Amino acid sequence: MPEPPANRYRYSVLRDLIAFLIVAVACPVALFGGSLLGCVGQGFTAACATSAIAISPVILLLAGMVAGSVTRGWTGLLVGFLGNIAGMSAILVMSFGVGEPVPLDPISGIIATAWFGFPSLTGYGIGRLIWRLVGLRGSAGA
Repeated sequence: MPEPPANRYRYSVLRDLIAFLIVAVACPVALFGGSLLGCVGQGFTAACATSAIAISPVILLLAGMVAGSVTRGWTGLLVGFLGNIAGMSAILVMSFGVGEPVPLDPISGIIATAWFGFPSLTGYGIGRLIWRLVGLRGSAGA
């Protein structure tokens, strides 16, 4: 039996907010957590951050998958993108707080946003695909 339209969109704003927070928090966690995992014993330097570059996309991909399972549609994709922008802004603010300011030139900002945005938005697509496949499997047996 199909789900009534009123229940299908229940809590959609809350789901979008949760997805936004997941992606926004994942960006600083991926940078600082990935750097901490990759830079154990070396200290947080630019050379160390580049060695930890392989850990961050995995964290962001997983966060995108979780966000994709929480929200849906084009609105969810936009929410994920805005969460990425908010997370990158949080990284900028946090870097000044720890005394290691990030360069503020626009080209570096665009590259960093793309580097962090692509895995999280790809994860969103994977999460939506998994959610769709699970939904199809459940409706096939009915």
